[in-house]
Amino acid sequence: MKNYKIVVCDDSKDMRDMIYKKLKSLDNINFDVVLADDRTIDLSQEYDAYLLDIEMPHTDGFALATKIHSLYKNALILFLTSHTELSMVGYEYQVFRFIGKNDLDTVFETYMKDVKEELDRRNRYLIAKDEEGNEMVVYLREIICIYSEGNYLNYATSKQIYRNREKLKNFKGDVFIQASNGMLVNFCHINKIEKSHILLSNQKKVKLGRTYKKDFLTKVMQCRIASI
Repeated sequence: MKNYKIVVCDDSKDMRDMIYKKLKSLDNINFDVVLADDRTIDLSQEYDAYLLDIEMPHTDGFALATKIHSLYKNALILFLTSHTELSMVGYEYQVFRFIGKNDLDTVFETYMKDVKEELDRRNRYLIAKDEEGNEMVVYLREIICIYSEGNYLNYATSKQIYRNREKLKNFKGDVFIQASNGMLVNFCHINKIEKSHILLSNQKKVKLGRTYKKDFLTKVMQCRIASI
């Protein structure tokens, strides 16, 4: 079972210690836990998940989340606060979950299971050949788009294109959305949607087919809602 590293950032030592105990008491979920406050959190270290208090004396969780996303675009962030009225603001910061401190006993375990499931999904991979014909591990989260070429699929990442014999239909759903005939794009790598094209994270434009546009936009919206 893979251990994921999570950082808990709260200015209260008592709260940090309580969260630590809750994380370590979870059944069938193993987290390596790092405890910090808003002055000691190490942003040079990328964590699998970030549990951030919103109200801290030196910087608030919103500013910290913005900084983390500038360093690690797909960071998995959860907010922790006593003021649940801030939850609607929190959604603007690409937050995975919003946890009220008064609700810890009722929702914490469920949310941590959600975190593990999301991290497991992000760490799925396939075996494909690189440009020299070597078999390589390719993580699905790194694939920007998938497109068919004869009996093969090409998997475009920011580094290079990999390929293997596979069917496009096996990747539909999840975060891969069909944009045109023979082309899937990874929702997590969409930078901008234009009238007839999609701008991806590698600055490449792919065609948004007219017959696929309505279904594509619907699935993008569903992915956005699911990521809240």
